[in-house]
Amino acid sequence: MTGCPETVGPARGDLAGLDADALWSAVLAAAAGSRTGVPGVVAERCTAAGAVRLGWVSPPAWHVVREGVAAVRTALVPPTRARVVVLGTGGWCFAAQALTETTGGRAALTVLDSLDPTAIAQALADEPGTPRGVLAVSASGATRETRLLVAAVPPRDGGRLVWLRDEADPPEAFALSPGGGADQVAMLGAPLSTAFLAVAGIADGAALAAAYPRFVSRSHRIGVAAARRAGTVPVAGAVRIRFVPPRWAGPGLRRWLLQLGRQVLGGKPGRWRPTVELACGAEGTPAVGGTGRPEVVFDLGGLRRDLPALLDGLYAAGVFVACVGLRAGLDVAEHPNVRVYKEHLAHADPDEAGHRSVAVAVADLPGTAARWLTHRPEVTRLHVVGYWSAAERDLPSAARFTGATGRPCEVHEGSAWNHHSFQAGYPDPTVAVLIVTRGVEAGTDPTAAPPVRAAARALRRIAVATHRSLPERSLLVSSPAVDRAEVSGRARGGG
Repeated sequence: MTGCPETVGPARGDLAGLDADALWSAVLAAAAGSRTGVPGVVAERCTAAGAVRLGWVSPPAWHVVREGVAAVRTALVPPTRARVVVLGTGGWCFAAQALTETTGGRAALTVLDSLDPTAIAQALADEPGTPRGVLAVSASGATRETRLLVAAVPPRDGGRLVWLRDEADPPEAFALSPGGGADQVAMLGAPLSTAFLAVAGIADGAALAAAYPRFVSRSHRIGVAAARRAGTVPVAGAVRIRFVPPRWAGPGLRRWLLQLGRQVLGGKPGRWRPTVELACGAEGTPAVGGTGRPEVVFDLGGLRRDLPALLDGLYAAGVFVACVGLRAGLDVAEHPNVRVYKEHLAHADPDEAGHRSVAVAVADLPGTAARWLTHRPEVTRLHVVGYWSAAERDLPSAARFTGATGRPCEVHEGSAWNHHSFQAGYPDPTVAVLIVTRGVEAGTDPTAAPPVRAAARALRRIAVATHRSLPERSLLVSSPAVDRAEVSGRARGGG
């Protein structure tokens, strides 16, 4: 990406000098199509894959959303007794999970972002004879993990496979943007992308019809307030940004907030080094005290557990983070460090002798981490990442790792971690990563369906590629004791 000439706008760092209302006005102008002056700089910083990604700014009219959601739903499934499985990675699925956690739409919806055979089996375990539509989300349409999930979870009984991507081709594929352009990006894709709105309509169409027009009427006020909050964040030196999620928040909302902050703001060129955390009560991400850094708290703790509040909260958080990134001179829509592990993934061999993991019992993992870090004083934080779907429940708690190592710790499921924290952790020499795989992969069972075996092998390759990407700061181990789940007969048969 190239800078704008001085004659048409400020230099790359000058947005920090704008007051919040002027910045938000420039963002709105850029979203409306202006490409000169300050709006031109905003558009440049929100460009990815050759397109300006400002679909998170201005809510489209309700009739546009209503017609788009209806078209996707009609293409997916017959009108009665249908079920939809949403497949994708990163922010697309984190936001969809947050929505089902909020509205209770699980009866009609399953959201799957894990290549783990156990998670795939659960997605396939619907009632025989129930139509299954499959909604696959990928801006490029070529995301490797999403393609593997599509192969492992086919539609059935009259349901169909429908893609959401940048380029629409109805009825097989619809645009990620309700407006039809390539203006969406996973990091900021909620709540204004088709990926979020279609899932909301499937979960509870009546609730969306009631909530969305009210959200549109409030959106400008919410955006101004969030931009003003962003104006209080120091964009030089070290700073902590702490999100306070509501007490009812599930893994989807917590992961969405982490990827929003860590992918948009973390690990990017320049001298600004923000640390993004969840503030309290979030599993695996305890608050870290005593850093001496300036701290800014974005408080969603009072968010009600309903769709209107979720629309408001996701929009406010997205505007806040994007405006902080713009003021800091960051390329808001890019997350370049993720390419590092993806490049390794193209060549990773899960059975390569040099990358075979050492077997460690689950109970011994905190001690293993402590011994590994004994002579690593430069490492001040630990992430423990387990590459199977129940890792956050199976692994020892973050508190146990902290007690053993003397370092703040986070415990996460992979490859969700790759999508919400790798970008920020990759260039940070203070973060070490303990990578844990299952000792025996259920998907490699010769009686499992070939797509399920392929998904399991890919999950192992992601773990190996992540280890290769962080060779001096990661330890790859396996824990056979956690591999207790057997692939169901439905997963063996591929649905």
